[in-house]
Amino acid sequence: MEKYFPPFYNIIVKKIKKLAYIHDLGGILTKDGLVIKHHKLIRSSNLSKINSEGVDRLADNFKVKRVIDLRTEEEIKQNPEDFITTRIEYLHLPSLTNEQNPAINKLNRLEILDALVHLKGGVKAHMKKLYRTLVNSKKAQNVYKEVFKNLLDDSNDGAILYHCTQGKDRTGVLTYLILSALGVSSITASNVYMSFNRRSILKRVAIWIGMNVAVSPRKAVALNNCLIARRIYINSAIEELDTQYNGVENYLKNQIGLSDEDITKLRNKYLRKLGEKER
Repeated sequence: MEKYFPPFYNIIVKKIKKLAYIHDLGGILTKDGLVIKHHKLIRSSNLSKINSEGVDRLADNFKVKRVIDLRTEEEIKQNPEDFITTRIEYLHLPSLTNEQNPAINKLNRLEILDALVHLKGGVKAHMKKLYRTLVNSKKAQNVYKEVFKNLLDDSNDGAILYHCTQGKDRTGVLTYLILSALGVSSITASNVYMSFNRRSILKRVAIWIGMNVAVSPRKAVALNNCLIARRIYINSAIEELDTQYNGVENYLKNQIGLSDEDITKLRNKYLRKLGEKER
């Protein structure tokens, strides 16, 4: 199977304090042998905990000029990104409603987890349904249209950073669509999604142990299934793209509205030849 191993600095970035996850998509190969440029497309976890120094590093080190926040209004109320607008343009484009993705906090997280545990099929079934929703819902599709408009915007010559809370589910589906539009194979795009797990092994083990001791083994497993990227999750989105829309290319064309000219422009803007110097 085709593998994807992102550079270590893309997964754990110590330069930006309290940013749990950041991944520059630069260096990923397309089916045609081209490569994504660095400092152009960046996915991450939420930016609520970084300070002004962290914003400076995003702007200076990663060349970020625009941030797209996919979280719900409720999530943002609990964890606002106050420092971002000091140097970076900020857009709020929620791809799910508050009801589809309720903000989880210390007061309600065990209650929400308990509800998920008792669903038919458990957390995995819930997550697979969520990924199908991220393909099918008009709200999500409208957000993808806006994201691609931003990607095509000639006024932005720096990087676009997009994120949800963890940088896994909403961000993961959007990343799959962006990579597909750029001509990256489905296998590579799926492996990019799975690479999320490499950044959080120790943290997830600590949470799992704590949940086992303080709550219950069953809920520890359930929580882990929420926090981890699983192949069956992204595959549920891919299967929906195939069965309901006759593939991701047709989805990008018919649901998102990307023309052949748009695809060509995206590839010219974000790809380079192997060995070609980055500008």
